[in-house]
Amino acid sequence: MWRKSIRGIAVGGAIVVGACSGRVTAPVTDGDPTVVLSVTPASNATGVSTSSPITITFSHPMMAGMELLVALHEGTIVGPPVPGSFSWSSDRTSLTFVPAENLRPGTTYVLHLSPNLQDDTGRGIDFAGCAQRVGGQSVSPGMMTGGMMGGGSGAGMMGPGWQAGAGTWGYGMSFTFTTA
Repeated sequence: MWRKSIRGIAVGGAIVVGACSGRVTAPVTDGDPTVVLSVTPASNATGVSTSSPITITFSHPMMAGMELLVALHEGTIVGPPVPGSFSWSSDRTSLTFVPAENLRPGTTYVLHLSPNLQDDTGRGIDFAGCAQRVGGQSVSPGMMTGGMMGGGSGAGMMGPGWQAGAGTWGYGMSFTFTTA
């Protein structure tokens, strides 16, 4: 698989922001860190269709079960989770979430990626390396107060996969968008 970094090019109504280098690199190898290549809708997007699916593309295939460590919340990162279904591309590099019902119009949503996501070799995601370049925001303990994580100290409603562990990047990464 060859990877080419693309920055700010519109593809199918979404902004695709690629890997860090801005150049064609050698084939992806086991030594390359796994990064988030794109998130659709783009972070901070407004006027997003209420029927839009949410897609995250990774640079490497992801481990089975990682969809359990991705959530879409209404309002804020501690807002209620949006029910729906996840599906992986055949190569397990793209995860698509389809809400069970259309999203509410004029509403802010937050996509949250756990700090414990792993690729199919068991390596964590390099959030610090690239995710911020696709508009993500590091999730701090202060953002997690108010219920979901029990103030950041307990398992909360999302369980231990959402707690920052040794070698993880805070409480993960979030991406915000607003519907039309």
